[in-house]
Amino acid sequence: MSVCLGTDRTGAIEFKILTKDKIEDALAVQSETMHQECIAIGMGMYEDPGAPEEMQSAFREVIKDGCTVIAVDRSDRVVAVAFNKLHVPLKPGEVDPFALFVENNIKHRSCRDLLNFLDYVESVDIFQKYNVKGVMEIFYIGTHPQYQGHGIGREITEKSLEVARGLRDGKLKQICIADKIVNEHVRPEIVFCVAASMYSQRIMEKLNFEILNELRYEEYVRGGKKMSDRIGHMHKTIRYVAHKL
Repeated sequence: MSVCLGTDRTGAIEFKILTKDKIEDALAVQSETMHQECIAIGMGMYEDPGAPEEMQSAFREVIKDGCTVIAVDRSDRVVAVAFNKLHVPLKPGEVDPFALFVENNIKHRSCRDLLNFLDYVESVDIFQKYNVKGVMEIFYIGTHPQYQGHGIGREITEKSLEVARGLRDGKLKQICIADKIVNEHVRPEIVFCVAASMYSQRIMEKLNFEILNELRYEEYVRGGKKMSDRIGHMHKTIRYVAHKL
């Protein structure tokens, strides 16, 4: 059963927690929009044959947490998605399950570089900084090109914050996507993300996310090129940001 999170201001777009029947549609939006994603461009992912397809396996893993948010239009077409993942602090000697999945399944250089770069950007220990035991990550936001420029990115971010609050307060339940729900019963107190473009950074500023770290693309080289040479000069920095619920 789908969980409706409300509509946009026009009533034309409805937000829901992702269900099994919409997985491929959500992944199609991810595939369509990843071409615009600054880190993917900066790492040369689209110069690495097979890398974008392999990267999609990471998204299939993320959705198992059962808290990804989609936006659908009046024809029930998925037009935007926020892939959300829950995290808890690791115990001494414990390996993060998602990191283990990446180690075992992600082999393309550009994909590994992308995920390693995200880890590098996320240098602040969010559990220690905020003294919390559960957090939600907005792993990726994508809006279909035909629907960009209408504020859906901001609204799906707001709905992701609502989902996190619902999980924290026990008013929402995760939706089972695979054999079982990953990180079931985690109650997030913080939502964090990496804002890689000026557009996502603007959204996070408006929603009062705190900047924990900021790096310049021109300072990092991958595959013999500065990331900024591939990305261009419109998007200059990448930010690690967090929002206390």
